[in-house]
Amino acid sequence: MVVATCYDLLKSLRGKGANPIGVSQIDGHGWILLAIGFVVSFVVAYASVAWFMGYVRKHGFAPFAVYRIILGALVLVFAGRLAG
Repeated sequence: MVVATCYDLLKSLRGKGANPIGVSQIDGHGWILLAIGFVVSFVVAYASVAWFMGYVRKHGFAPFAVYRIILGALVLVFAGRLAG
């Protein structure tokens, strides 16, 4: 993820990406916000994966599978009602 993010940022800075932003449009405050967002998203993602792995070790995948099946069925029912 870090490499993909850095590559996308590099393409944007060079003006070759889908959203060219250019270095001149990012000031010091913008870089600080970008760094804070990166660090916060990394910490939250790491904590989420750590919590989920601990939950799976303790309870197994069965409760997660049941939850996903029920949620998937509810989404399909809701989407069917919206579409038709």
